Amino acid sequence: MKQIPRETIDEIRSRNDIADVIGSYLSLKNAGSRFKALCPFHKEKTPSFTVSPDRQIYHCFGCDAGGDVIRFVQEYEKVDFMVALQMLADRVGMELNFEDGDGKSSNKRELFKIHEGVAQLYHRILMEHESGEAGRAYLATRGLKPETVSAFQIGFAPDRFDALEKWAAQQKVPLELMEQAGLMARSERGSVYDRFRKRLMFPILDEAGRVIGFSGRLIDPNDKGGKYVNSPETPLFRKSRVLFGIDKARRAMADKRTAIVVEGQLDCIRCHEAGITHAVASQGTALTSDHARMIRRYADEVVLVLDADAAGQKAALRSSEAFIAEELSVRVASLPPGEDPDSLILSQGADALLAKVGAAVSALDFLIDCSAKTENLNAEAGLMRTSRAVQSLIACAPGAIQRDRMVQRAAERLGLSQAALRRDMARKQQRPSPVQRQAAVEDERPIAPPANHPRAEVALAQLLCLHFEEVFPVVADHLPLEYITDPDCRFLVELMLDDSADLMERIPADRVAAQKLAVRIQMEDTRLLGKDVFPAGAAQDIVMTLWRSALKSRRQVTQDVEDRVRITMQLKQLDEGWAHAVDFMVV
Repeated sequence: MKQIPRETIDEIRSRNDIADVIGSYLSLKNAGSRFKALCPFHKEKTPSFTVSPDRQIYHCFGCDAGGDVIRFVQEYEKVDFMVALQMLADRVGMELNFEDGDGKSSNKRELFKIHEGVAQLYHRILMEHESGEAGRAYLATRGLKPETVSAFQIGFAPDRFDALEKWAAQQKVPLELMEQAGLMARSERGSVYDRFRKRLMFPILDEAGRVIGFSGRLIDPNDKGGKYVNSPETPLFRKSRVLFGIDKARRAMADKRTAIVVEGQLDCIRCHEAGITHAVASQGTALTSDHARMIRRYADEVVLVLDADAAGQKAALRSSEAFIAEELSVRVASLPPGEDPDSLILSQGADALLAKVGAAVSALDFLIDCSAKTENLNAEAGLMRTSRAVQSLIACAPGAIQRDRMVQRAAERLGLSQAALRRDMARKQQRPSPVQRQAAVEDERPIAPPANHPRAEVALAQLLCLHFEEVFPVVADHLPLEYITDPDCRFLVELMLDDSADLMERIPADRVAAQKLAVRIQMEDTRLLGKDVFPAGAAQDIVMTLWRSALKSRRQVTQDVEDRVRITMQLKQLDEGWAHAVDFMVV
């Protein structure tokens, strides 16, 4: 079995500055020696999420979330420790090195290698092999440049059931891994076969540029099967969290603070070929809040360029709700009937598409425009139905400024007073929108109070952490650690007594409660202790409190008369103060 060496984990952590990493996800505002932001883990209006570059930790005073840079990526991305570590390693160009150990081996690294190897195989078949001729002929009809085909590593899956089985044998890759990667499937009789056959293959990459799956397109209309077939859900590929082209678009998105979202891979590829490099594709699937959060890392605005038919309009409106709920500004670009970005660029050039993007209207205006095609807005019933749809869209916006602007615009377009709209919306606040209900189920974490650790023990751990030199002799020489009743407090005190440096780095990943407590005692400074704290004196008071509690518990259970008398004398000495009790409080 293999595991990551502690030295590698420490290096990944040290090379990923927490303010830089969190700043790529959230809008951080300077607050003296720290940064603040609205917490991504619970809804709030006043920032309580704090990042400390000095200590390389974060903490939310509202929901008690906290930890180091690895914990943040785990919590925000909703991934396990190993995936978060891999993402941070990729961010700084490090490779994870494994060593023999007792930890459970992860095969994600092997899956990444398999996907990269298969992408290269499909690309070679398309570009060089006789079996890729059909793919080359199809691409010739689409007019893609050879350098574009290479840049996106487009490939071709031959019309065979065993092409990948032979490749796996040559590469000594177990067929079980090929199945786990979603590249091969197993028949009812138990034999394995290639999942993708006679299809143009588009590798799907994650934000770090690693191949995580494929989308295969039929090129012969007479062939059976769906026009597109995507990889199934695998340890690497989750459809709801994938945007085609994000690896190539994210820098341009960050520069322009805008993302253009198109529907298909060829639409996206054509945009990039034409120099519109901030385009990504939904791959024909419904856009979700996960997609919105992915885009929000790089952009503040989304322009949806979907098909002009009724289905495309409905998809645009559904997507708008998800994006608005994530505090993104949304506009919708309308294309001429029968056109998509690929065909429009081919026939009229990139400027034609950019003109449509420039003329894109807000999601609210788009909704009203669509409604006006089917409703009589001069009739009360039609106006009321449209107003209800508009109010549902506005209700998705979590920010007061965005909601206010949308109300103003809706009142202007519908010929209603803002007051009337606001009254209607106020009545419906008890009934959240579908997007809000989904968010409440999937994403909303209730505001949790700090874990119920004993206040005195937490305060002692905090004193030891923040005033180690002064407090160490008080605790090390005079407090038996078993008198600390809370396991997390005791664990942290033991760690600090052993070595006060690098506290966060030495807490195991599975000790989540201890990690949160460590963050709390470092970020809250002396809030737990009060003002004008004298560290050694405060520590002495807490040590005496813990002794007093332990002695009282012992006196209740002991049957020995002499022992009870001695305990009573010691309790009296504790009441008289440190100088009277210090002689018997010896570890």
